[in-house]
Amino acid sequence: MKFRKTMQLAMAVILLFGSLSLWAGGAKAKANDILPEFKEGNNFIYILKDGDGQSREFTFTTYNKLTADNTKIRLYNNQVEIDPQNYTVDYDRNTITLNKTPDPGAELYFTYSIHPTFEWRELISGSTYIGNTLIGVDGSTKVFKLTTNYILNSNKKVSLYIDGTKVPTSEFTFNLETQRITLSEKRKAPSAESKVYFYFPVTSIAGTKTSGEVAQTNPSLPPNGIETPIGTESPVPSVEPPIETEPPVLWVEPEFHIPSGESYPGQITLGGNGKITINVTTVVIQPTYTTYLMVKNASNEVVRQIRVTPGKSVTYTLNTQLGLTTGGYYIYLKTVNQSGGLAASVPQFVPINLESKIQVFVEGKMQAYTQAPVNVNGNVLVPFRAIFESLGATVKWDSATQTVTASKEGKTIVLKIGSTTAYVNGVPVTLSAAPQLINGSTMVPIRFVSEALGGLVEWSNSSSSVIVFQNSPSIPTTAESEKPAPSEATSTSPILQKISQGITAPTDIVFVMDVTGSMGEVIGYVKETVKKFADSVPSGSNFSIVAYRDINYRSSYKDLEFFPFTNDKNVLKTNLSKLVAAGGGDENESGLEAIHMAAQQLAGRKNAKRIIFITDAPVHDKGASMGKTNLSLGQIINELKTNKITLDAIAPMNGLANTQITQLVNAGKGKIYDIKKASVTLLEK
Repeated sequence: MKFRKTMQLAMAVILLFGSLSLWAGGAKAKANDILPEFKEGNNFIYILKDGDGQSREFTFTTYNKLTADNTKIRLYNNQVEIDPQNYTVDYDRNTITLNKTPDPGAELYFTYSIHPTFEWRELISGSTYIGNTLIGVDGSTKVFKLTTNYILNSNKKVSLYIDGTKVPTSEFTFNLETQRITLSEKRKAPSAESKVYFYFPVTSIAGTKTSGEVAQTNPSLPPNGIETPIGTESPVPSVEPPIETEPPVLWVEPEFHIPSGESYPGQITLGGNGKITINVTTVVIQPTYTTYLMVKNASNEVVRQIRVTPGKSVTYTLNTQLGLTTGGYYIYLKTVNQSGGLAASVPQFVPINLESKIQVFVEGKMQAYTQAPVNVNGNVLVPFRAIFESLGATVKWDSATQTVTASKEGKTIVLKIGSTTAYVNGVPVTLSAAPQLINGSTMVPIRFVSEALGGLVEWSNSSSSVIVFQNSPSIPTTAESEKPAPSEATSTSPILQKISQGITAPTDIVFVMDVTGSMGEVIGYVKETVKKFADSVPSGSNFSIVAYRDINYRSSYKDLEFFPFTNDKNVLKTNLSKLVAAGGGDENESGLEAIHMAAQQLAGRKNAKRIIFITDAPVHDKGASMGKTNLSLGQIINELKTNKITLDAIAPMNGLANTQITQLVNAGKGKIYDIKKASVTLLEK
C-alpha cells in the first residue's frame, strides 16, 4: 500500500499550495477535489480503486479529457502490466473493464502519455505552477502557440523546458496578449521528437475560459491593445528569488514496484547442454529500472553480472558465452533502481562440469576426492571418509571386519564392504549397490549415506553431477553481499585504458562516482579495471575518490565522501572496495556538488589535474532542478576552466544526463564514454 501513501502525500502538497479551479482539456476539477493522479516524467499515473474480488469495472476522472486518439492507456495490477487484450477502455464513459475480476486488495493503476495541450498542476520549489504541453514541435518551428484553459494576467515567472532541460529566460519570450512563446535566434528549434513544456504560476491566473472560448483580451493589458511584433517582446525577467529563501519541497519516498522471491516476475529455465533461458516479464514505470542476471560462485562472490532486457527471452550457454568453468554456481535475476529499490528472484544452484569424470557438490562446493567417484549400475560411489566428514558426521573404520560406522546427531549408520545390507540405528536397510574397495579406497553409495543423514540428493544428467544439500541454500541478494571475485572477472571494455592513454604527465586524478542503487555493475567494472589504469599512468600521479549518493534516505550512508589522495595503488583499490551501490530519496547533494568537492581538493596541487566522472543519471542543475542543489552547470564549468581541470565522463550517451554531462566534458576538454560499455562482462545480444 506504499504506492497509495505516496499518492496521498503528493496530493497533500498540492492542497497546501492553492485552491484555484483547474480546467484541462475539457475536464473540470477543483483543487479541493484532488484526483488520484500525478505526473511522472512524460506520463501521468492514475490510481484506481483496489480490487474487491467482485468488481471488474473501474471508473476514472482525469484532469485531461482522454480519447483513443490523444493518448494510450497502460493498465497495471500490483505493478505488473496487464496485457491489453485482457481489458477494454471506454473513453466516453471513463471506465476500464477487466476480463477477469482482480483479487481483493489488488493495487490497480494506469498510465497515459502526455499529449499536446494537456495541462497539469506541478509543485516547483514550493510554488504551484500549471504545466502545458506545447503543440507544433516539428524540428524547425521556433514560435509556439499556448493553448490553455486559463485567462492569464501576467507573463512573470514563466519557464520553458525542452526535453527536461530548463531554457534560460534570455533565450525565449512569452507574449501575454497573443499567447505565443518565441525562441531567440541563438536557440535551435527543438526536434520533432522533443517534449516541450511551458509553465506559468497559478498566481498569474485571472480566471478560466468557458467551453469553446477562444483567447480573449485580458483587462490588465495596456489600453492601446497593440501587440508587440513577434521576436521583439521584452524578455521575461531573469531575476528569481534565491533558492535558499523558497519554501522547501516536500519529498515523498519513491516507491519500488517489483516483488522479490517467488513472486519476482522473471524466470531462469535450465536446459540441456549447459544452457539457461532468461525471461523477465515485467514492464515497470520509471525511474531507471535495470535488470541483471547475477552469477555467484560457491563462496558467494559475484563472477558475472549481465544486463537483461525485460520482455525479451534470451538463451545463454554457461560455458562458451558466460565463460564459466567447472564448479558450482548460484544464479538469480535482480532488478534495481536509482532510489535504492531492489528485487531478486530465488537463487538457483547450477553445477558446471567440463571434465569427463563425475563431480560431486556438497552444500554448493565441488568435492575433491583422492579416488574419483564411480558409477556402479546407476549408483555413484564415493570415498567414505570424505563424504561423511563433508556432511558433518564422525566416522570410524574397522579393518578387521571391513566395516564403516558413521554418527551424527543421534543417528548411527553402519556399512560393510561387499554387503547390500546397511544399518541405520540398528534397523537393516537394503542397498542397491554394496560398498566396495577401489584402488585401495573404501567407496560407499552417496545417495544412501546422504539421505540417511537427512540430506537432499539430486542427479544432474546434463553435467554428470551429484548435488547434495542438507538444508536449502540461503544466498543473500543485497547489494552489500555482491562482492566480486577478482580471479574470475574479466573485462571486455577498455574505457579506463583509453583514458590513461591521454595522460602523459604526472597527474592528480579524482574518481567522482555515483554510488546509487543502479550503479553496482559500473562500480564493479571500475574496481576490476582500475589497477591496470593506475599502472599505466605516469609515475608521480596520485589518486582520490569522491563518492556521492544524490538520492539517499538511509541515514547510515554518507551522502558525499572524500577519500584522501594516495599514490599507493593498493590503497586506491581498498578505497574502491568500500563503495557499495545503494541509495534512496532525493537530497540536496548531487553530481555537481561532488565535482565541486573534487575541484576544491585539486585546487593548488602541482600536478596536472583530472576528474573522471562516473554516473548513470543527470546532475541536479540549479537552473533545472530548483531546490535540489545550490550549484549550476555554469558555475562548475567556470570552476573547471579556472583550475585547468580535465574532465572525462563515463555516462549515458543520450537523454538529459548526456546533454548536461557533455557540457562538463567540453569545458574540461575531455571525452565522454558510454556507461553501457562499463561492464565486467559485456555480452552483446
